[in-house]
Amino acid sequence: MNNDKNNDEKACKLASKSAIYGRYRNRKAISRKVNMPLLGPKYKPIVGLDIGTAMVHAMEIRPSGATWKLHKWHQAPLPPTFLGDGKIKKSDEAVQFIKNFHKEGKFSTNKVALSVGGPSIICKKILVDKMTEMDLEDQISLEAEEYIPFDLEEVFLDFQILGDADDKMAVLLTACKKDFVNDKLEICRQAGLAPTVLDLDVFCLANALSAFEPTSKAAKKSFPWKKNKQKSTSPILNTANINHIPPATGTNKQDSSKETDRIIAVVNIGSQNMNTIILVGNTIDYTRDLAFGAKSMINDVMEQTGLSQDETQKSLQHPPDQATPAPLQDAWETIVKPFEEKLAQQIRQSLDYFQSTRLHKEQPQQILLCGGGAAIAGIHLRIGQFLNLPVEVFNPILKLKRGLGQKGPVSEQATGFTVSLGLALRGVC
Repeated sequence: MNNDKNNDEKACKLASKSAIYGRYRNRKAISRKVNMPLLGPKYKPIVGLDIGTAMVHAMEIRPSGATWKLHKWHQAPLPPTFLGDGKIKKSDEAVQFIKNFHKEGKFSTNKVALSVGGPSIICKKILVDKMTEMDLEDQISLEAEEYIPFDLEEVFLDFQILGDADDKMAVLLTACKKDFVNDKLEICRQAGLAPTVLDLDVFCLANALSAFEPTSKAAKKSFPWKKNKQKSTSPILNTANINHIPPATGTNKQDSSKETDRIIAVVNIGSQNMNTIILVGNTIDYTRDLAFGAKSMINDVMEQTGLSQDETQKSLQHPPDQATPAPLQDAWETIVKPFEEKLAQQIRQSLDYFQSTRLHKEQPQQILLCGGGAAIAGIHLRIGQFLNLPVEVFNPILKLKRGLGQKGPVSEQATGFTVSLGLALRGVC
């Protein structure tokens, strides 16, 4: 037992510098602009398993020429009795559910990539005195005490050096409560699965974005297929490799005139949590995990209309018209639109904070919405009006190639698969 506990301590370290970003020499091809050479890196199948607070999504992909092909996918609602304090509770029923879910998906491997998100996650850019990476490892706990509202003995802690910022050094600090991670790992292991990657939801969004929506011309060229002989440094069982956008190095001064400084925000709207990430050029600059989601809104619509949860979700995927029952039309006006206004306010708070940290006070040129909440008909148009910014639905799943006659998630379902796709992209080694 002690050995297992020690292994988990090492395995679950949320390492920005190795598990989350990787190094430049570890970059792998996730660009759709570059063909894969015959002797390029091999792909070891891995299932991107996203266990949310309402749904479980899983996806397995394969490289196909310059892009990716959908191999297997599956989704299922998570029984609400399995949840406690915003996370899945360890129980025999939960283990059996995950075991059945994986079997129903007919995936080719039991190796899975997992992610965590929500208010228990801390991900913050901080400024520290310039020092070597080794020196920072020795004193990161002291630096973290100012920013982490938990006992440091209760969290997995790590960091990534982003670059110089005048006379200081910018560092991305990440932390997650141990019990939040350990229960999810143990459930998967007891279900016969082999967790080989652990990530943060926000970085899965960045991974999917870098693969299917390069943020600049430089980003499009920054993921060449290369044969990589370096051993993997992933903290989960040391078997997975890295696909994430590496941090920019060198100066961290802001220059909005540079083409590579295109700014994009991605907002993942879940059932109980919302993840926001802002990328400047090819670098993650801001992240936020918030306990805000669509669950309470859906429950209110169900109560007002008498519809089931499934009927409510399907009805929200189509705009109301003259044929829409009056109770549902009223629910759009009194429940759905106020929810969207609150959502826009939360996004605005994130944008304002980000803008306050920028030298030239820039805002994102574009906002991308994903997650189950992004399936609400026309939500991107109304959020765009609230914020006075271009807003689109981010649906990279629809860009995956499919085999002849192979079915994939429909557009309304696909918005919920973004995190699992970002995890599945971790199969390059």
